[in-house]
Amino acid sequence: MRKRIKLITFNLGNLSNKAIKKIRKKNTYLIGNWCKETKNLYQEKTDTKILNFYNWDKLKEKTEDIKYILSVYNKLLVKLTKNLNSIHKTKYNKKYWEFLINRWLMAFIVDIYSKWRIADYLLQKYDVKEFLYQDLKDKMFLPENTLHHNIMHKTQSSYTHWCLRKIFKYKVENLNEKKIKISNLSKIKKTISKYKFKMYKTNIFNLSLFKKIFFYELSFDKKIYFYLKFKNFFINLPYKNEAISFNKNFNNKNLRKDFFNLFKNSKKGFEDFLIKQMYHSMPKIFLENYAALHNCYLTLNWPKQPEFILTTYGHYYDEIFKIYCANKIIKKTKLFIFQHGDGGYFADNDFYNIGWDKKLCNKYFVWGKNPKKGCKAFFYTKKYLDQTPTFYSSINGKVLLIVYGFSALPYFPPHGFIDTYETNKIITFNTVDFVNSLKKNIKNKVDIKLLENSVDNIVKKSIKYKLKKYKIYDEKISLLNNLKNYNLTIHFYLSTPFFETILFNKPTILIFNKKIQLNYDKYFYLFMKRFYENKIAFTSIREAVLFVNENFNNLESWWNNKKVQKIREDFCETYCRNFKTNSDFKEIFK
Repeated sequence: MRKRIKLITFNLGNLSNKAIKKIRKKNTYLIGNWCKETKNLYQEKTDTKILNFYNWDKLKEKTEDIKYILSVYNKLLVKLTKNLNSIHKTKYNKKYWEFLINRWLMAFIVDIYSKWRIADYLLQKYDVKEFLYQDLKDKMFLPENTLHHNIMHKTQSSYTHWCLRKIFKYKVENLNEKKIKISNLSKIKKTISKYKFKMYKTNIFNLSLFKKIFFYELSFDKKIYFYLKFKNFFINLPYKNEAISFNKNFNNKNLRKDFFNLFKNSKKGFEDFLIKQMYHSMPKIFLENYAALHNCYLTLNWPKQPEFILTTYGHYYDEIFKIYCANKIIKKTKLFIFQHGDGGYFADNDFYNIGWDKKLCNKYFVWGKNPKKGCKAFFYTKKYLDQTPTFYSSINGKVLLIVYGFSALPYFPPHGFIDTYETNKIITFNTVDFVNSLKKNIKNKVDIKLLENSVDNIVKKSIKYKLKKYKIYDEKISLLNNLKNYNLTIHFYLSTPFFETILFNKPTILIFNKKIQLNYDKYFYLFMKRFYENKIAFTSIREAVLFVNENFNNLESWWNNKKVQKIREDFCETYCRNFKTNSDFKEIFK
C-alpha cells in the first residue's frame, strides 16, 4: 500500500516564514533538494522530509532513456516539420527546421522527460493526498527564443514547479490541490522577464579570393585567426551590431492556437503530454515571430552562396545565424563546427555533450586526435602557444583551486546522474576540507576560482562561510591570463580548465568523484588509470592533501618527471593539443 503524503514541488524560499511553518507538518514531503530554502550548505534546514530519486549507478537505464528520448525527438521533428511548413506556408525540408529548433527541442524533451520520470517514481511509492501549489500563469513562461527557454528551465525553480504541477494534474485524476500564497510573485516575474534577451544583427564585411569562407562566433585566438585567413585568402570583419525589434504586425495572436490544432490527438502518455506542454513552451521565434526573423534574414549582408560556414557558438542561441545557416546548408554549403570546451570522452556517444553538435554539421573539429566516430582531428583554438612551456616553480607561486557550482533543478533524468544539489555539497565540502588540511605555509598561498551557474550562488556562499579570508574569483577573471601566478592547480570537477592547465604544462591535480561526473567512454578511463598512477588524480581528499603537503616545495621533480610528462603529452595529443603552424590548416577544407 502506498504511503499518503502532502507534496511540495516549489522552492520554500518563495514563501514567508509564517507560511513555511504552517505547511511543515507530518507526512509533508519535498519532491527534491531544490525545494529547500537553503542559503548555506553548512546550515541546512532538515525538518521536512526530502525525496531523492536520482541514482548514478543506473547506467543501463540512462542509455535506454537516451534511446527513448531520441525516438521521441525524431517523431516530433517529423510532425513539427510538416506543421511548421503548413502554418508558415513554406516547403522547407526536415534539415532546415531541425537546424532552427534543435537546441530548443532536445532541451525541452530532456527537461520534461526528467520531471516526468521523477513523477513516475514518486507515484509508484506514494499516494499524493494533497498537492500544494503556487498559482503561476502559463503566459509567464512563454519563451521568446531558444536561450530564454533554456535558461528558464535550468535556473528557475518556479518554472520547475509549474511543469511538475501540470505533470501531476495529467497523471493523477482529480488531483487534490491546495493553493499556497506566493510572497514574492513580482520578483519571480521580474527574474523570468530579464532573460528575454535582445536580439542583434551583426553586419559583416566578407571577401574571399578563392574558397568562399564565412565564419561567425568562432572561438579562435587572434594569431590562429590570422593563419586561417592568410592561408585561405579571405577577410571576415564584423563592424556593426543592430538591435532587432519585432514588428507587432508580424505577431499573429491566433497563430499558436492554429498551429497546435494541426497536431492529431495522441494516445495518453508522455508524448501526448509533451505536445500539450509544448503549447506553452515553444519559443515565439519559431511561431509568432518567425516571419519577422525570416524578414531579418533577407536583409543580412552576409555571403549569399558560401562554400563553407565555420562556427563555435553561433548554432546554439543566435536565431539570426541559425536561420541564415539553415537556408545555406539545405543547398551546397558545408557547415564546420569547432569544439569550444571539454568533450568527446563520454559514454552514450556524448549525448549530453557534443553529440548534439556532431549531428548538425558536416565536420566537427575537436581539440586533439580523438579517435571517436564523428570527431575530426584539430587542436586547441582558444590560445596560441609558440611551444609547450617548461614548468619552473616560482618562489611566489600560489595554489589555485578550481571549483564548480551547478543549478540544483532536475533538468536531467534520474538515471545515471546524482542530484546536483548533492554534487554541490560534494564539491563544496571537498574544497573546504582540502584547504583546512593543508600546511599553514601552503594555505596562505591559496586562491579559489569559482565557475558557478546556480542562481543563488550556494557554493560560493558556503565556501565563504567556512573560508572567510580566501579570495574567490569568478569566471570574469581569465584563467589562462593568470596561470603564470600559480605553481599548482587543484580541480574539484573535471571540465575544460583541467584540459587547459594540462596543455599549458602547469602542475595539475584532480580530486575525482565519478558520481558527480557523466560516465566516460572506455578509452578515457584508460587515461584516468594513468592519472591515478602518476598522482595527477586522486579519489581521496586525504591522499591528495598528503601528496601536496609533502611535494609542494619540490613540484618540479614530480611534474617534470618523464613518466608524468609522457602521460601529459599523450593526453594532450588526444584531447587538447597545441596548434602547429605548418600543418594544421592543410586538410581543413578538403
